[in-house]
Amino acid sequence: MFDLPKTSEIRKPLHKKLIYEKYAAELSENKKDKFDADISRMIITNEISEASVNIKATEEISAIFVLQVELKRKEYDDKNIIMISKLFGQKLLIVLHYENAYQLAIYETRLLKSDWKNEEEISLRLNGLDLGSVWDNFVTQVSGINVQVGNTLVEQINVEAEKEKLRKQIADLELKARKEVQSKKKFEMVQRVNLYKERLKDMQ
Repeated sequence: MFDLPKTSEIRKPLHKKLIYEKYAAELSENKKDKFDADISRMIITNEISEASVNIKATEEISAIFVLQVELKRKEYDDKNIIMISKLFGQKLLIVLHYENAYQLAIYETRLLKSDWKNEEEISLRLNGLDLGSVWDNFVTQVSGINVQVGNTLVEQINVEAEKEKLRKQIADLELKARKEVQSKKKFEMVQRVNLYKERLKDMQ
């Protein structure tokens, strides 16, 4: 699947019941219900390791697992995907599948996601001399983030998060400014929008 090496395929079911039992302390009944409302079943489809693909492990990363998650609905709760990423305890590339569409998700300081695509549109490349660099490249492939010169991957992820926050603030303020009837308040809002736009421009 997605051009990953055949030698990495394992196809091992990950039963929700095992997750509920293993992480009983972290999962309240309410969280279980929300999880079950989103997730139909899960399968570990690939293990990318030194043994399976002949790419050197690092001290931090001995393997990267690919987990296919069959969804009950397309508008899932991000919190459930974050929980899977954190509870699994391994580097995890998640393939979300709903009907004929796929979305990739990966957690690196925060949840990063691709657009929804057809299977034939997705190709995962094992780029890197070791699993650490393969992981970093997975993160950029999924998120579409381009790491700027002088930044680490994590630093760039934080920059992109700040950009996203600024874009939302600009959109919200522009909407409020259009609705505002008092000239003074409208002017103040426009000034703040211009300030945020300058900050955003400086971050490009």
